[in-house]
Amino acid sequence: MSTKTSISSIGEFGLIEKLKNSISKGPFTKLGPGDDCAVISPQKGEYLISTDTLVEGIHFDNSYMTLQHIGYKSVISNVSDIYAMNGNPLHISVSLGISGKYTVQDIEKLYEGMNIACDKHGIDIIGGDTSSSFSGLVINITVIGVQKSDKIIYRSGAQENDLIVVSGSLGGAYLGLQILLREKKATDTLNNNEEVRNDIRSHMSRHKKLIERQIKPEARQDVISFLRENNIQPSSMIDLSDGLSSDLLHIAKSSKKSVSIYEEKIPISDESLDFCKETSLNPTIISLSGGEDYEMLFTIDPKHADKIIQTPGLSIIGKVKGPKHKNLLHLAGGEEVDLNQMGWDHFKLEE
Repeated sequence: MSTKTSISSIGEFGLIEKLKNSISKGPFTKLGPGDDCAVISPQKGEYLISTDTLVEGIHFDNSYMTLQHIGYKSVISNVSDIYAMNGNPLHISVSLGISGKYTVQDIEKLYEGMNIACDKHGIDIIGGDTSSSFSGLVINITVIGVQKSDKIIYRSGAQENDLIVVSGSLGGAYLGLQILLREKKATDTLNNNEEVRNDIRSHMSRHKKLIERQIKPEARQDVISFLRENNIQPSSMIDLSDGLSSDLLHIAKSSKKSVSIYEEKIPISDESLDFCKETSLNPTIISLSGGEDYEMLFTIDPKHADKIIQTPGLSIIGKVKGPKHKNLLHLAGGEEVDLNQMGWDHFKLEE
């Protein structure tokens, strides 16, 4: 059995020294962790900066997520913001609030997940801070990216008659979370009943793809690469962290336009449809309101329609309209629903 090392036994600087040794340095980082500041080489273009704070018990629960997965997801959620503005992520800084229940080995596992995500997207960890915490684990990440000013894509650029496009499939991350929460509740009450435990394992295995959408999301660098390679510059773009309806309304509001989308065009995976059928959930409301899918939602000139239609994994779901129109969801049965009024109660989810 491996020996656990308390953080207090090596202190803050000892922990930083251990973590520093696991961090590689890329070509744009002149000096990483270890001094009063990091030193990075200036890049041509505008800097894009985003920050995010994750708090244990609010944004994640390590009773059903490993520390490696938590570290990985904390980086991916930030990197996705850079891609959403057509940027290139370069650096992150990581600050941690750590409670006494965590050991040195635990934090090394957290960084293991962060390093995997950083390596995948060509990012350096250039510094940060550590502190004690009375509220479990707190993770704050600041990401820095770069892009030429004329290549940056904002939420505010959607034009009337633009097509609305989304990548991947929607709702899977929310459903994965529901599976994890349900199995956690069952585990907490099973009293070492091996038959129930085996049933839980079987259920988790059957819904592996949905669970992975929650615990190991991916930032859609491939979508950004496709757009660049095909000389398609979206007029507006956002990553789907809050859910399709909320994030689409962000574009509409910022662009001073309205949007109109079609229920039958929203991409929903077979796994999500099957789970919704099992549990009497409405897949449309899940895809609209679920959140944490980290897919790319963007608007484009209609002249690019054929290229989008021919590309698997991209779906045209609607159209941008003028500011005087309502934001509408056209249901498969012909009814129109005001997107501004959408919410968890609209479809009266069955228990």
